[in-house]
Amino acid sequence: MKPELRQFGTLTAADFERVPVWLACHVADYEEPWYDETDEETFRPWGGELPVEPQGGMYLVKATATLADGSSFPGFVTPADTNELGLLQPQLFAGTAMFSFWGGVMGVPQEQRAAFYKSLGKASASVFPIRFTVAPGLVKDQAAIQVDGFYRTARGGNAVVER
Repeated sequence: MKPELRQFGTLTAADFERVPVWLACHVADYEEPWYDETDEETFRPWGGELPVEPQGGMYLVKATATLADGSSFPGFVTPADTNELGLLQPQLFAGTAMFSFWGGVMGVPQEQRAAFYKSLGKASASVFPIRFTVAPGLVKDQAAIQVDGFYRTARGGNAVVER
């Protein structure tokens, strides 16, 4: 039976309330008859044992994002055996939008940063640092993640934080 298939960009906070762990189909379900319907952005509910281990696949795992002012929002992370933000990819849900903090070489565009602050109704001093905490029992050995702003990669591979 074909599972529920969702594209990354269509996942919502309600999806993570319903199913706290999602698995990337394109790296796990090669033998499934519906595999050709998937791509690198397709995820399905994880039905296996918990906690998951980061090296066991590419997962999206429910987390809580706690802002500097103590308010919290739903979110998720991609568990990894590292603290590199580019691999952990924390995401925060505010209103009906999902926000990312890793922008790679190009960075997170100013329009997206402005939309983020507007959706929260807060200034950067009330927002950062954000602490992402994975829901208990979902990931083996996953520590909390701190996000200090919007990240981009500068020359030489160094991360630059923008607010």
